[in-house]
Amino acid sequence: MKALMNPVDLELRHVRVMVQGMMRIAVSDGTHPRELALIRAFYESCRAEAKGLAEFDDLVNVPYEPESAKEVFDTPELKTAFLTSCFLVAYADGSVSEAEAKTLAQMGKELGIEGAAFVEARERVKDQLLAQLTGSENLEALAKIAAKL
Repeated sequence: MKALMNPVDLELRHVRVMVQGMMRIAVSDGTHPRELALIRAFYESCRAEAKGLAEFDDLVNVPYEPESAKEVFDTPELKTAFLTSCFLVAYADGSVSEAEAKTLAQMGKELGIEGAAFVEARERVKDQLLAQLTGSENLEALAKIAAKL
């Protein structure tokens, strides 16, 4: 299984904690249908590759535990994959709320991703989202979207 936007292989334990972390972001300011759809799509794509994964609804009811995340995401690549996945959830509804930004910063701090590494993860997600829009002919709308990110 591969992480969202990152060429890192994930094991079942990574997927479980990643989904729980993504849900922590989603609920930080009230879940949005696009956030839930993104998390579910990621999880279901992982389920398609692996056998033995729990039902989505069962997994998202287990709270995110920072200590578990520290243990599971034990390389810089896994930590970055986790954080970028959480940023994607935050942007899924169109903007990162203050509550989401605070939660992202806290989660980054818990994993030891702060400063330049944190900013790099956020910028990577923003670049990816903007790249998806580059085919747009409405440059004025694209500029407004870029300014919001």
